[in-house]
Amino acid sequence: MRAVRFEADGTVGLVRIPTPQPGPDDVLVQVLAAGVCRTDLHLLDDVKAGDREAIVPGHEIVGRVAKIGADVYSTNVGDRVVVHFEQPCGQCRYCRRNRTNLCEDGHTLGFDVPGGYAEFVVAKQATVLPLPPNIEVARAAPLGCSGATAYRAVVALGQADEGDLVVVIGAGGVGLSAVQIAKNQGARVLAIDPKEEARKAALDSGADGAVSPDEAASGRTKFGESGADVAIDLVGTKASFDLGRSLLGTGGRFVAVAPGSEGVSVTADDLVDGGKVYLGSYSSTMADLARVIALAEAGRLVPVVTRKASLDEAKAVLDDLRAGRIVGRAVLFPGPMEP
Repeated sequence: MRAVRFEADGTVGLVRIPTPQPGPDDVLVQVLAAGVCRTDLHLLDDVKAGDREAIVPGHEIVGRVAKIGADVYSTNVGDRVVVHFEQPCGQCRYCRRNRTNLCEDGHTLGFDVPGGYAEFVVAKQATVLPLPPNIEVARAAPLGCSGATAYRAVVALGQADEGDLVVVIGAGGVGLSAVQIAKNQGARVLAIDPKEEARKAALDSGADGAVSPDEAASGRTKFGESGADVAIDLVGTKASFDLGRSLLGTGGRFVAVAPGSEGVSVTADDLVDGGKVYLGSYSSTMADLARVIALAEAGRLVPVVTRKASLDEAKAVLDDLRAGRIVGRAVLFPGPMEP
């Protein structure tokens, strides 16, 4: 089969590799579309630096079941499915507590096992969900990461509710989904991004306001003096952390989603005064994915897809993403491209 592989020298190569075969509890999925996440750029950098082995990336996957293992009972050949990239073991203490995003012994498609930048991918049967017929595949693919990650940050951890002020720092693919999910919770939303086109996309996605980081303080006061109830940091720098903290109100919840290596300072006063909460959100669970699929089916979550490309254009798409030329999500098609 054809696949895109991140090579040890940092190149993005289109290669031919054997088509994988499913185990007894697995399904072989013909990939119809794969979202291009900014995390893939970090993965490419890690491979080039020698911190990871060469890998077929891609963790936002939608496809059609092509073959099933002998013990598969939950899906059939021909079914269209959304694939969750986390492949948990199902046995560790976190899996037993339904915290499968923190699994100790599982694998992750596109990170330590081959992912969706390919014509086929193997996944556990417990990690695929039916794709409703009214969702086009280009918009379905980002649900697996962009949508589910945003849901976990905004709802499962951020606990955004009706009337809350939710500040979304970073209006990229996940951020634009976070805007829509927060609005579905009945919250007011302020999006913050330095790029004008990203701010416009946030407004188009339903944000009540969209400002640059320099305008954040004044932008927040337009919603009242009490501060944000939820601040979602999708950037992962010291500047974005400090910005989110400065906007947080009494009882507010700060949710860090993007990884970052810059040091930040948090004192006991930051945690105790005003009863504020600081949380880290890692990946998502099947429950999160099921909820965003339901939102998408109802037309209440529409991932912003602004670029569609064939698999052999992966390098150009990644280059454009790194250069900031893509708003929302780009989607790759290993086969025929959806209109």
